Amino acid sequence: MRHQRHDLLIVDTYLISMDPDLGDIPRADILVRDGQIVEVGPHDAVREIGDVQIIDAAGTVILPGFVDTHWHLWNSLLRGTVGDRPGTDYFTVKRALAPHFELEDFYWAARLGLAEAISGGITTVHNFDHNVRGPQDADANIQAHLDSGLRGRFSYGHPDSAAPENTNDLDDLVALRARWPSDRLDGRLDFGVALRGPYRTPPEVYEREWETARSLGLPITMHCDRCLREEGCRSCGLVRLEELGLLGEDVQVIHAVHASEQDIRALARTRTRVSLSPMTEMRTMGFPLLTELLEAGVQVSLSLDTLAMPTSADMLGHLRTIISVETARTGSGTVTPRRLLQLATIDGAKDLGLHDSVGSITPGKRADIVILRSSDINLVPSGDPVEALVYTGQIDNIDTVIADGRVLKRHGRLKPADGEENPVTVAAIRREALLRRAAAAGDWHLPTRTTRQPVPDLLGSVGDPGEGSLQ
Repeated sequence: MRHQRHDLLIVDTYLISMDPDLGDIPRADILVRDGQIVEVGPHDAVREIGDVQIIDAAGTVILPGFVDTHWHLWNSLLRGTVGDRPGTDYFTVKRALAPHFELEDFYWAARLGLAEAISGGITTVHNFDHNVRGPQDADANIQAHLDSGLRGRFSYGHPDSAAPENTNDLDDLVALRARWPSDRLDGRLDFGVALRGPYRTPPEVYEREWETARSLGLPITMHCDRCLREEGCRSCGLVRLEELGLLGEDVQVIHAVHASEQDIRALARTRTRVSLSPMTEMRTMGFPLLTELLEAGVQVSLSLDTLAMPTSADMLGHLRTIISVETARTGSGTVTPRRLLQLATIDGAKDLGLHDSVGSITPGKRADIVILRSSDINLVPSGDPVEALVYTGQIDNIDTVIADGRVLKRHGRLKPADGEENPVTVAAIRREALLRRAAAAGDWHLPTRTTRQPVPDLLGSVGDPGEGSLQ
């Protein structure tokens, strides 16, 4: 692996473990060996640490890494192109540019999105890829994920705007595991399948796709968009999916903004999971039904959806928006700051079947850890650290991000692997080339005047203060 792993001792932090048995520990130490959390306890209680690198975490609060359960990484290059002007809405831009993606575009789009995930403390990403134009495109996404240092899932989808009568590349779905055996995945990535479902494909397509996915033991994800943008929509049609035998614990439904009471009961009966993307849903679809889903006992998780909308990987900012909306919309006390942190961590891990490995700071689990400076101006004075993070926390408070025991962000700056190119710089170059190709084909109109904006150096330079040490 390109990022080096070190044994770590994190010292004197306020721990929000998300483990019901451990709870919160106001002054905690965490010992990490070979990427695994070995011991968690009160400050100075962790003994026999041996040769470890020490992170002095006084004045910080620690959480498990955030888990994003639905992210279209390939269209990260569309950020700055999608907007509110006529002809620049998300779907118009996506359909115009998707056919012009080259292999390197898929790789660097994913690397850009994953770099922003690291910056925002997201250590697990479910890559819902609905523009797989061939096996090499899938491979580029998988390699990008492994190179990033993060964990997650790659869900194999169809080419953008594929004809309804065309199935996913089911032959390559079968071949994928042979091409990517478990020893190449470093225990950090698994596979799923992204399907369109019965409202967008005929029975001969969706029945074959579901049968293939289930025969391979692959989890299924699909958008619930039967009438996503129809005025007055009152149903997602999930009852019909239950009748067809398409729901279940192996299925993740995305959005479900227009789910009826009957739809929600169908989700609960079948133990189908739901991933909500509140920032994009409120922009283009409607209000996510978070309170209703939780009160019905549906397994819910949170996701970013896309950088193209445009959105950012500021999970704390998203949580703050969600709780404000739910309070205004329902007046219910179901959605609390701690419940939201659960949705963004351990519940996301449950959605992806990873809760035995990540989602809480628990001995025996993998070390996916986020360290935030609790002494920053926006977090003091503070009573309950959980409430402080949700109500006033910012992405700038994130000091350190550790994924599988590898330090990927330290002192507020991304840590590149040796010889690694800056994904922000490369992605900006790839985006400009993509737009020129689409314009040359007559599928896109370049602006009459373009001013190149400077690309921030998020990675820092070699020799930058603090970059050579974990102190």
